Amino acid sequence: MSGGEPLTCAFDGIASRVDASGFRSVGFTSAVLGEGVTTTTLGTALSLAALRAESVLLVDANWLQPSLTDDAAAGAAPGLADYLAKKADLAAIIRLASRSRLAFVPVGDRTCARPTLRTLSSFLASASASGRTVVVDLPPLLSGDSFVLPWAALLDQVFVVLREAATPLPVVQEALARLGPDTTPHIVLNRSAAPAADMAALLQAARA
Repeated sequence: MSGGEPLTCAFDGIASRVDASGFRSVGFTSAVLGEGVTTTTLGTALSLAALRAESVLLVDANWLQPSLTDDAAAGAAPGLADYLAKKADLAAIIRLASRSRLAFVPVGDRTCARPTLRTLSSFLASASASGRTVVVDLPPLLSGDSFVLPWAALLDQVFVVLREAATPLPVVQEALARLGPDTTPHIVLNRSAAPAADMAALLQAARA
């Protein structure tokens, strides 16, 4: 897939920000569900892989609603949770796309482990050792901050996705406060009116 294709063009701006800043690990979260985080994460990963002409590792770390894993029909596959629980090594949980330079780690068995600073630090060190950029899909802050905060402490940058004219300002402020003073997120304003359609098309592109 080339960076000029319409599906990735929508996310080229975010990918360019990541590339220009030299970030090697980024995560996407939101205040609440329905902001378009998963679509934005996947689109940015595809665009970044095209921009950098290198492999990008897309990680489903959404313990609450692992849409990437479900849509990839990888619910029964070993994944991130299995790695964190030391039940699988990195090679066993990575699924490779054929042509898009995108590699994918499903969420795995969420009952066997929860993300911690120590286990995530080990994962990121191993995942980035091959030179891959790591892009992480995270749950919403207000319902899943315990799953987001360990990542926020380790990732190069956290992006908070907000749907335009949809999320009340007090809700946004409360969500950002959950990140604490040591994390300065970048805001992504999602103007898309049809995230589900975008997601289906992007998943098809990722498999190509």
